[in-house]
Amino acid sequence: MRSQPEYSELVKLCYLNKDNFAAANNFAASEEFTEVVQLLPLSRSHQKLKILDLGCGNGIASYAFASLGHDVSAVDPDLSKDVGLEATARLASKVSNGSITTFHAFAESLPFPDSIFDIVYARQALHHFSDLHKGLAESSRVLKPQGFFLATREHVVNDEQQLKVFLESHLLHKLHGGENAYPLNDYISALKQSDFRVIKCLATFDTVINHFPISNMQVKQWLFQVLEKKFGQAPASVLAKFYPVESLYRYRLSRSCNSPGRLYSFFCIKEGNR
Repeated sequence: MRSQPEYSELVKLCYLNKDNFAAANNFAASEEFTEVVQLLPLSRSHQKLKILDLGCGNGIASYAFASLGHDVSAVDPDLSKDVGLEATARLASKVSNGSITTFHAFAESLPFPDSIFDIVYARQALHHFSDLHKGLAESSRVLKPQGFFLATREHVVNDEQQLKVFLESHLLHKLHGGENAYPLNDYISALKQSDFRVIKCLATFDTVINHFPISNMQVKQWLFQVLEKKFGQAPASVLAKFYPVESLYRYRLSRSCNSPGRLYSFFCIKEGNR
């Protein structure tokens, strides 16, 4: 893909630049990661946290967390130098205030003792698990009670027909396979069975974490255009600044989005004492 000009923008948007360090810095400065920090207790905690980056890929999120001063265990089954653990290991040498340690493993069999992580983070990972329930059970096992679990940008479909359409249209799936998607209730049911309480189920336009590369500014511009058409420019300028108005607009956008493979995120807390 990198060698074909028509894919250059997609490569950049997927943080798959040949310069992995530049990609990691772009992610760390992104609107997506800013909202991840706001969801998790990172901006409110002054202590060094133990974070599991599950399905770390080329390590962009591991680098972003470690750059905030946290200790990250980066797990992936891919050892490759471009999109796997070798790329993540290179980023580890760039971190000064936190740390990144890489582990070659699958989500379904994690090489860690029980209850050692404060946070388990999985970006675009759950739909790649060979066994969703077993992968989530392992995530719960290694997370401390009352620890946070955040799974972002997970593909959602309504049924098998939507899954077929999604896989047939997914460019990366055509090139290397490995993509998947589940109905929303399957994700939520599997999370609950693994002792996770879902605090927030974030739909497609509820957060830029999901709707990137569409920016928050673009969503605000859409809202203004809708309001301007209905009320005129001056009232629209005022109304668009009210968070409840934007929140309602995002809610309606999300509920009208029924595309195969649309993105959801799940913010959870581990319940119980185990």
